[in-house]
Amino acid sequence: MAFVEGTGDEFLLTCFVCKNPFGLVAQFCGYCQATRQQALGVERARASQQIVTEAPESQPVHNISSEINTPAAERVKRQKPKRQNLFFQNMRLRLDAFKDWQIQHSKPIGAMAGVAFISFAYVIIQTYIFVNTTPTPEAEKYLYPAVSREVSYFYANKSDTTTAKNRIFPAKYLKWDASSSDRWTTKTSWNGWTGKAAITFTPAGNLDTDRAVLAELTAKYRTFWKVFRNIAWEPSSPAAILELSYPKDKNLTIYFNGLAAGSTSNPAVQAGTYQMYPGPFEIKFYNLNTGRLIDKYTRTYFISTSGVFSPTYQN
Repeated sequence: MAFVEGTGDEFLLTCFVCKNPFGLVAQFCGYCQATRQQALGVERARASQQIVTEAPESQPVHNISSEINTPAAERVKRQKPKRQNLFFQNMRLRLDAFKDWQIQHSKPIGAMAGVAFISFAYVIIQTYIFVNTTPTPEAEKYLYPAVSREVSYFYANKSDTTTAKNRIFPAKYLKWDASSSDRWTTKTSWNGWTGKAAITFTPAGNLDTDRAVLAELTAKYRTFWKVFRNIAWEPSSPAAILELSYPKDKNLTIYFNGLAAGSTSNPAVQAGTYQMYPGPFEIKFYNLNTGRLIDKYTRTYFISTSGVFSPTYQN
């Protein structure tokens, strides 16, 4: 039992029976009517009296003196410091290191940036020049003699020295009605950096037809201002070649594009290798006696500006 300094009538004791405050000089408990001896735990309480084993919750006693002596800064609730994200810390360190590196190498970096800018400007200007150097006018000059069956067509490709030695197939057997069309449709694609161009010419403006003439051109570069290049487009391939041969049957008449061209025994155009104009080309053979068409000998081609065509026959 603990004693606290005070006057005699103060409730400084606690009743052993009901656990309520008990006067220092009281003869009985004012709550459970237990005698002083029972309240002090000297005598055993009666069965009708309830013994409380747990003390009632007491109000917290504030130590005013300690609060007064404690500094105000310590009484403020301390906040838990926030942990910074390691990713952002690493990024900041890397950026700082990169800035230091830039400062140390500012002159080389400036030189490299200048070279990159000049190179980029050159590419842009040169590409603009290439884009505006369309091969269509040169292709038209190249194909116009071809469709009009002019011999100058075979001399357009000045770099070709092999094909030019071959004979030219007679133009009268190469009639093409569409070649007289006053309207042609072109589809052009070119790349000045690679030096290649392809143009499709179609009579009557039908791009979906299989009777289109393909012109392939190559670039010849010319330097100006000692830096930039201009293009002169030229044909890139020799004229188409026909390796003409006939069946061994000598009793047949020959027709080229519907025109009689002698017989296999005496052809108007001798067998051999010929340079060809672009356009359709059909070979048919008829029996001299019956006039019947020999279907197995019929050959049909559409000749463009290049390629080799070799009709063969099983005799």
